[in-house]
Amino acid sequence: MNLQEIPTIANSEELIDRALRRASKVEESVRNADYRARLTAVRKIHSVADNIANPLHSYVKAFPSFDSIHPFDRAIIDLTVGVDRLRKSLGAADWARKEVLMIGNKYVPKARARKSAETTMKIMSEAYTKMTNVVRQINKQLEFLISARSVFRNLPNVSTEKPLAVFAGAPNVGKSSLIGAISSGKPEVKSYPFTTKGVSLGHIKAKYNTLQVMDTPGLLDRPDSDRNDMEKQGIAALDYLNPIIVFLTDLSESSGYSIKTQTSLHQELKGRYSNYLWIDVYSKSDLEAKETLDYPDPVPVSVMDGKGIDILKDKLINLAKF
Repeated sequence: MNLQEIPTIANSEELIDRALRRASKVEESVRNADYRARLTAVRKIHSVADNIANPLHSYVKAFPSFDSIHPFDRAIIDLTVGVDRLRKSLGAADWARKEVLMIGNKYVPKARARKSAETTMKIMSEAYTKMTNVVRQINKQLEFLISARSVFRNLPNVSTEKPLAVFAGAPNVGKSSLIGAISSGKPEVKSYPFTTKGVSLGHIKAKYNTLQVMDTPGLLDRPDSDRNDMEKQGIAALDYLNPIIVFLTDLSESSGYSIKTQTSLHQELKGRYSNYLWIDVYSKSDLEAKETLDYPDPVPVSVMDGKGIDILKDKLINLAKF
């Protein structure tokens, strides 16, 4: 299952309320009051236990296995919500599931053994209290899983099985606009955690194949240890997905970053990913360039007047080697 497709998760009170409402509909049509109370109590205890345990089990199973997950997905999980915290929260949910089932199994024989309806109802009430108390103990962990699900739903749905081009460069050099210009249809725009910036994931279709084109947060030339979590997400895409790198340089400096700063970043990434396929793009080519660079075979593009868009698209398709 994709991280973006994790189903809705209930908090403790929602889970308890749903389980108790379903149990309240359980009734046995037996004439003898004491016997009817025993049968009803047994079924209600089972109902509450199952309607708590089954959703908890589904929550745990909905999240990917950390042993088999793709390194890119694991890196993104760690950068956005934290692998250790997610693992502990899922462990708490599974612990609660087991505890609730154990309590149910413990109290069912007690309910069966009671002679009077009154004592049977007391046993059932005691079972309810113990089971619901267990669920309330993990409310913080359930709330965390709810927030993690929300984060994951807002991540771009990148397929690790399909070819990918990652657009990189300093902030504000025009990556998102360019992806919108070369993509088929409307790109998927998602907001990364910790920012309101929209991140685009577009697709270039060539016959029966599709090339993914992904924006990354703007990078600055500095050690990974000094990079923020936004930048580290972009680095994770480069580290683990082996993409074609499309590096954008804004020669007009209208991005707010000097050509010197941008070429320093270019040099760092070029050295770090020396075995990757690479395309240099001069973005915003409709604006006056502050200076020229001698990058080999660059593609000047302008989203404003469409210059170089088709050339870049054809170059990407050729490099993808479908």
